[in-house]
Amino acid sequence: MSMFDHLAVLMTVIFAGFLLIGVGFTNRDKNWGIALIAIGAATMMVPVAYKIFMTFG
Repeated sequence: MSMFDHLAVLMTVIFAGFLLIGVGFTNRDKNWGIALIAIGAATMMVPVAYKIFMTFG
């Protein structure tokens, strides 16, 4: 994989996390909205953890 492919994958995962947080925040009065916020936040931590693992691991 080239550097652009890694960046594209990381940005796609971050965008998906933002989308999940946005949809969850819109529906925060329902239980599944809160779950989407939590899943979105966890999804946005995946690229950070991956970069830390690749740098120091």
